[in-house]
Amino acid sequence: MAPSHRFLAALGFGALAACSGQRVTIGPAPVSPEATVGQFLAAVNANDHARMSELFGDERGPSTVYIRNAARRDSVITIMQHLLVSDSAHVAGTDLVPGTGGRRLVRIDLFHRGKRVAVPFTVAPQRAGGWLVANIDIMPLMPSANSRNSP
Repeated sequence: MAPSHRFLAALGFGALAACSGQRVTIGPAPVSPEATVGQFLAAVNANDHARMSELFGDERGPSTVYIRNAARRDSVITIMQHLLVSDSAHVAGTDLVPGTGGRRLVRIDLFHRGKRVAVPFTVAPQRAGGWLVANIDIMPLMPSANSRNSP
Protein backbone atom coordinates (compact mmCIF):
# COMPACT_ATOMS: atom_id res chain seq x y z
CA MET A 1 0.00 0.00 0.00
CA ALA A 2 1.53 3.32 -1.07
CA PRO A 3 1.37 6.37 1.21
CA SER A 4 -1.04 9.12 0.18
CA HIS A 5 0.19 12.35 -1.40
CA ARG A 6 -1.17 14.30 1.57
CA PHE A 7 0.81 12.20 3.97
CA LEU A 8 4.02 12.68 1.96
CA ALA A 9 3.41 16.43 1.70
CA ALA A 10 2.81 16.70 5.45
CA LEU A 11 5.92 14.65 6.13
CA GLY A 12 7.96 16.87 3.80
CA PHE A 13 6.73 20.09 5.41
CA GLY A 14 7.43 18.65 8.85
CA ALA A 15 10.97 17.70 7.86
CA LEU A 16 11.53 21.14 6.32
CA ALA A 17 10.34 22.87 9.49
CA ALA A 18 12.53 20.64 11.66
CA CYS A 19 15.61 21.36 9.57
CA SER A 20 15.04 25.09 9.37
CA GLY A 21 16.34 25.65 12.91
CA GLN A 22 13.29 27.78 13.67
CA ARG A 23 11.05 26.88 16.60
CA VAL A 24 7.39 27.63 16.64
CA THR A 25 6.68 29.99 19.52
CA ILE A 26 4.54 28.44 22.23
CA GLY A 27 2.53 31.59 22.65
CA PRO A 28 2.73 35.28 23.33
CA ALA A 29 5.08 36.60 25.96
CA PRO A 30 3.57 36.71 29.46
CA VAL A 31 1.54 39.81 30.32
CA SER A 32 3.22 40.63 33.63
CA PRO A 33 6.82 40.81 34.82
CA GLU A 34 6.14 38.28 37.58
CA ALA A 35 4.52 35.80 35.18
CA THR A 36 7.51 36.11 32.86
CA VAL A 37 9.97 35.23 35.62
CA GLY A 38 7.68 32.44 36.83
CA GLN A 39 7.49 30.88 33.37
CA PHE A 40 11.23 31.33 32.87
CA LEU A 41 11.96 29.52 36.15
CA ALA A 42 9.48 26.77 35.25
CA ALA A 43 11.41 26.30 31.98
CA VAL A 44 14.67 26.24 33.98
CA ASN A 45 13.39 23.45 36.22
CA ALA A 46 11.97 21.54 33.21
CA ASN A 47 15.36 21.85 31.45
CA ASP A 48 13.47 23.46 28.53
CA HIS A 49 16.20 25.52 26.88
CA ALA A 50 13.97 26.39 23.91
CA ARG A 51 11.35 28.00 26.14
CA MET A 52 14.04 29.76 28.19
CA SER A 53 15.37 31.24 24.92
CA GLU A 54 11.88 32.46 24.02
CA LEU A 55 11.47 34.18 27.39
CA PHE A 56 14.97 35.71 27.47
CA GLY A 57 15.32 38.94 25.49
CA ASP A 58 14.61 42.65 25.56
CA GLU A 59 12.52 45.32 23.87
CA ARG A 60 13.59 43.97 20.45
CA GLY A 61 12.09 40.57 21.20
CA PRO A 62 13.25 37.14 22.37
CA SER A 63 16.86 36.02 22.14
CA THR A 64 15.84 33.57 19.42
CA VAL A 65 15.28 36.62 17.19
CA TYR A 66 18.26 38.87 17.87
CA ILE A 67 21.05 36.53 19.01
CA ARG A 68 21.84 34.95 15.64
CA ASN A 69 24.75 32.89 16.97
CA ALA A 70 22.88 29.82 18.22
CA ALA A 71 25.96 28.36 19.93
CA ARG A 72 26.47 31.55 21.94
CA ARG A 73 22.79 31.71 22.88
CA ASP A 74 22.77 28.04 23.89
CA SER A 75 25.87 28.56 26.06
CA VAL A 76 24.23 31.45 27.91
CA ILE A 77 20.99 29.50 28.38
CA THR A 78 22.86 26.41 29.63
CA ILE A 79 24.76 28.43 32.23
CA MET A 80 21.57 30.17 33.40
CA GLN A 81 19.74 26.84 33.64
CA HIS A 82 22.53 25.31 35.70
CA LEU A 83 22.66 28.26 38.12
CA LEU A 84 18.91 28.85 38.50
CA VAL A 85 17.55 25.35 39.08
CA SER A 86 15.63 25.39 42.37
CA ASP A 87 13.13 23.57 44.53
CA SER A 88 10.84 26.61 44.67
CA ALA A 89 10.76 30.35 44.13
CA HIS A 90 8.92 33.27 45.67
CA VAL A 91 8.47 36.80 44.32
CA ALA A 92 9.85 39.15 46.98
CA GLY A 93 8.88 42.34 45.15
CA THR A 94 8.77 44.27 41.89
CA ASP A 95 10.02 47.80 41.24
CA LEU A 96 10.23 50.13 38.27
CA VAL A 97 13.81 50.64 37.07
CA PRO A 98 14.09 54.43 36.57
CA GLY A 99 15.27 55.67 33.19
CA THR A 100 14.98 52.32 31.40
CA GLY A 101 11.82 52.70 29.33
CA GLY A 102 9.59 50.79 31.73
CA ARG A 103 11.82 47.88 32.72
CA ARG A 104 11.03 46.24 36.05
CA LEU A 105 13.24 44.66 38.67
CA VAL A 106 11.63 41.47 39.98
CA ARG A 107 13.27 40.24 43.17
CA ILE A 108 13.02 36.47 43.53
CA ASP A 109 13.88 34.28 46.49
CA LEU A 110 15.08 30.93 45.13
CA PHE A 111 15.08 27.95 47.47
CA HIS A 112 17.36 25.02 46.75
CA ARG A 113 18.48 22.28 49.13
CA GLY A 114 17.39 24.23 52.18
CA LYS A 115 19.09 27.47 51.20
CA ARG A 116 17.55 30.76 50.12
CA VAL A 117 19.19 32.97 47.51
CA ALA A 118 17.81 36.40 46.58
CA VAL A 119 18.13 36.88 42.82
CA PRO A 120 17.17 40.09 40.98
CA PHE A 121 15.71 39.71 37.47
CA THR A 122 15.39 42.69 35.12
CA VAL A 123 12.34 42.28 32.89
CA ALA A 124 11.74 44.35 29.75
CA PRO A 125 8.49 45.16 27.94
CA GLN A 126 8.91 44.04 24.35
CA ARG A 127 7.58 46.13 21.48
CA ALA A 128 5.26 43.34 20.36
CA GLY A 129 3.67 43.16 23.81
CA GLY A 130 4.37 41.11 26.88
CA TRP A 131 7.53 40.90 28.97
CA LEU A 132 10.88 39.15 28.61
CA VAL A 133 13.73 38.46 31.05
CA ALA A 134 16.43 40.94 29.96
CA ASN A 135 19.02 40.39 32.67
CA ILE A 136 19.67 38.22 35.72
CA ASP A 137 22.14 39.25 38.40
CA ILE A 138 23.86 35.89 38.86
CA MET A 139 26.37 37.10 41.48
CA PRO A 140 24.19 35.94 44.41
CA LEU A 141 24.21 32.46 42.83
CA MET A 142 27.98 32.13 42.81
CA PRO A 143 29.33 29.69 45.43
CA SER A 144 31.21 32.35 47.39
CA ALA A 145 28.00 34.41 47.73
CA ASN A 146 25.79 31.54 48.90
CA SER A 147 27.04 31.67 52.48
CA ARG A 148 25.66 35.24 52.81
CA ASN A 149 22.18 34.28 51.57
CA SER A 150 21.41 31.33 53.83
CA PRO A 151 18.33 31.50 56.06
